[in-house]
Amino acid sequence: VGPPSDELRAVFAVFGEMRASGVSPDRAAFNALVHACAREGDVPRAEGAFGEMVAAGIGPDAISYTCLLKACAVAGDHVRAERIWVEMQQRTNHYSTYTPPTPHSYAHLMAVQRRAGNASRTLQLLEELRASGLTPSTVHYSLALRACEQHRELPNSLQRALTLYSQMRAQGLRLDSRGLLAATRLCDAHGRPDLSARLRQERSMDLPFGGAGKQRRSGGNS
Repeated sequence: VGPPSDELRAVFAVFGEMRASGVSPDRAAFNALVHACAREGDVPRAEGAFGEMVAAGIGPDAISYTCLLKACAVAGDHVRAERIWVEMQQRTNHYSTYTPPTPHSYAHLMAVQRRAGNASRTLQLLEELRASGLTPSTVHYSLALRACEQHRELPNSLQRALTLYSQMRAQGLRLDSRGLLAATRLCDAHGRPDLSARLRQERSMDLPFGGAGKQRRSGGNS
C-alpha cells in the first residue's frame, strides 16, 4: 500500500484525534472514514477501516458495504467488488446478518464490471436490481447502455439497447450524456444513423422514444 494522499492523511489524523480525546467512533464516523478511502480508490485502507469498525463491535450497514464497493469501482477492482457483494448478502456471515444492496450498491458494482469489460454481468445486475424491487435510475440505465455498446458486434446488442432505452423513457427518465453517446455509437455501428439522429433529437426535446406529444421532464441528471 502506497502512502495516503494529503487529504486522506488529514482524515485519518482527525480520526486519531477523536480517539485520543476519548471519543469512541460510531458507525457514522467509521463509514465516513471508509468513504474517504473510497473516494481515493484506496481499497486496502477502506477495508482496514471497515475491519476496525467490526473489531470495535459495530456491525456494518448498507452504507459501509456501499463505500467498499465504491472503493473497488474507483480502483477498477471487479474481483474484490464481487467478493464484497457476496459477503454483504450472506445471511450468516461473521460480520452481520443479511444486508440488502441499495441502488447505489448496484451502481458501483455495475460501474466496476462495465469498466472491466464484463458487459453481461453489468446487464445481469440491472435485472437483479429490478427483481429485488428497486427502481433503476438514469445512472443504472446509462451503465447498461454503455455495456451494450461494448459488445456492439453482437447481433442483438442494438435491440437490447433500444429496449433499455424504452424502459428508461417509460419511467420518465432522460438519457445522460454518456448513455446518449453509447446509444448513438451503437446505432451508427449497426448502420442505423436514422435511429442515432432520432435519439439525439428526442433527448434535446426531452420526449419519450418513439412518440410525439407534450414535453416530459426527467427525474435523472444529464
